[in-house]
Amino acid sequence: MSGRVLALDHLPVELLYDIHAFATSPALPLTCKYLYEVFKSAPATVHAEYLIASYSDLAAQSASVRAFGFLSKALRYPICTRDVLEAIFRNPNYPRTVPKDEPQRPLTVLPRRLFRDLAPRDGPGQRPWTDEDEPLPLLRYLYGHERVPTIRTNSHDGYALTRAVYAEFTPLIRFLLAHEASPGYKDNLAVTVAIRRKSLPLVRMLIERDGSIGLVGQTPFDVEKRKRREGSYQRDVVSMGKKRGRTGDIEPRSAKKRKLGDRVTVSQEMLKTAVKCDARDIVEYFMREKGCAPNMQTVLLMG
Repeated sequence: MSGRVLALDHLPVELLYDIHAFATSPALPLTCKYLYEVFKSAPATVHAEYLIASYSDLAAQSASVRAFGFLSKALRYPICTRDVLEAIFRNPNYPRTVPKDEPQRPLTVLPRRLFRDLAPRDGPGQRPWTDEDEPLPLLRYLYGHERVPTIRTNSHDGYALTRAVYAEFTPLIRFLLAHEASPGYKDNLAVTVAIRRKSLPLVRMLIERDGSIGLVGQTPFDVEKRKRREGSYQRDVVSMGKKRGRTGDIEPRSAKKRKLGDRVTVSQEMLKTAVKCDARDIVEYFMREKGCAPNMQTVLLMG
């Protein structure tokens, strides 16, 4: 025998896929450029098997990992795309059941990686944000899929909404607000960012509840569920009640839009921030429409 050692880069790629899934080591693809390219270009089914195997190993050792949930763990990986998720749901080893000793179904946590690179597109030649820019397509898929556990939109103290506001990614902001995102986390940080961007439309969007917001970017299942939650399943107002006009004829009762409360209350700190940024339209909005009176310190800044 020659004693020659067979290196990994001489093995068939199919065998490398099996080794990767068996080892469940995130460091293996980083050992050399060849292995990195092999695993990066692997089919979605291979990525799905690796994510399932990695979670199974960790869940067998830690109850906290099981409580966190498989999808919350899998979504942290950049390889977890829509195609990989579809392969995961088709895989017979998908850990979709909750152990008997853990009756609470885990929530799906949105990872920071989906929003970390969002940045303003206000430079010359940059196109505006659209509904087809990531991570919106992936989010629509997750929120609309029946096999995805309830998603915690305000994961990491509202990180997703704050980054979307910073980037002025309006379609994403509307989508998150439609799915229960709250700008009140971290002392209204999302509103503060909008103020510093000197964007009155963004400030309004975050503070005021608009009935049409709830329909933006939602699936029919989401719209149905939202209507039931808000108690808006009522008969048409025209058929419910009538009122008599001056001639005695029956006239349909006018339909009045229900006034929705603000998501957050305008505070002295918000007004002070707007004054410091010289965002005069926002200052006027806070004082005139929201009735926020400045304190003495803010008055001195205004002077």
